[in-house]
Amino acid sequence: MKLQPDNIRATLGFAGLYQMTHELIKYAVVDEVREFYWQGFEDGASVYDEQSYSQQVLSKMPKNRFRASLLWLVEGDAIALEQADKLEDIYAHRHVLSHELVKYIVDPDFDPDIDLLINALTILKAIRRFWTTIEKDIGMFENFGDVDLDDVAPLSLVVLETCIDAYVTGIGASD
Repeated sequence: MKLQPDNIRATLGFAGLYQMTHELIKYAVVDEVREFYWQGFEDGASVYDEQSYSQQVLSKMPKNRFRASLLWLVEGDAIALEQADKLEDIYAHRHVLSHELVKYIVDPDFDPDIDLLINALTILKAIRRFWTTIEKDIGMFENFGDVDLDDVAPLSLVVLETCIDAYVTGIGASD
């Protein structure tokens, strides 16, 4: 039965994890691609190579910065085109899950899509690995010797994994 406290908690927790994952993907795609064109500060403000950013990123999909940035990441071998396309499904589910959350709590015909969350996490990890590779290539890990990229986890992923662990532990505890 859907309206049991454990089921409600599980749905709310899942929705929160899904939203967190989506926001981290959005940051890794839109904001970090933009930051790739950062050139420094001038008069206290960030300066970007606007011409290169426009030509190399925004021109790929001028009316959709997220999609344009995804295509740039595909071109850079961060993710496959199929993964970029899957993010459309992930976004659509996030939108419905966020705006129609009550439906997922009360309607037995609607359950959050766990497979889409797993896909989102896989894609996010691939994008984060791409950015970590770039950081290593520009010498950000020089003080740490030879670093295995599989051993490097950005704080955002550590926090997300901690939240997922807490969620899974909570689900197991309520059974």
